[in-house]
Amino acid sequence: MSYVTSLYHVVFSTYNRQPTISAANKEHLYRVIAARIKEMKSKALIINGVQDHLHILLSLSPQIALSDLMRDIKAKSSMWAKSSGLFPLFQGWEKEYGAFSLSANHKEPVYDYIKSQDTHHDLVSLENELERLVLKAGLTFYRHNADLAD
Repeated sequence: MSYVTSLYHVVFSTYNRQPTISAANKEHLYRVIAARIKEMKSKALIINGVQDHLHILLSLSPQIALSDLMRDIKAKSSMWAKSSGLFPLFQGWEKEYGAFSLSANHKEPVYDYIKSQDTHHDLVSLENELERLVLKAGLTFYRHNADLAD
C-alpha cells in the first residue's frame, strides 16, 4: 500500500487583480471550485479570499498533477462565474498562481490563516502577502506588472 500526502496552499487572483468577487456571492464560487477539486480526486480543506484573490488549502491526489488541477478549476470556475450572473464584472483569473507545499504540522496554521482572510487583508495588501509567501518558500518574487526583462 502506498501512503502519500500532498498538501498545498494555493493562491490565485482575478484577472488584472480587479475586485470582482463579491462578498455576498463568494461562497457560491467556492462551492463550485470545491466540487471540481473533488471531481479530480482531491480535496479542498478550505477556500476563502477577498474581492481580488482567493486561497485554497488542498490535499492533492497522487493521480493528479497540480498544474492540471489548477488549469481545470480556473477554467471551469471562470466559465461558471461569467455565466452565473452573480459576478457581473468578473473577467476570469490571472494565468499565474502560487502553490506552496506544506508538511502536515503546518496544516492547521495555514487553515486558520486562510479562514481569517477578510480581517488579514484589512492590514496587508495582496502584493505584500504574495511577496511574503514566495520569499518564505525560498523563491524569487517578481512584482505584478514589473518589467522582467534583463
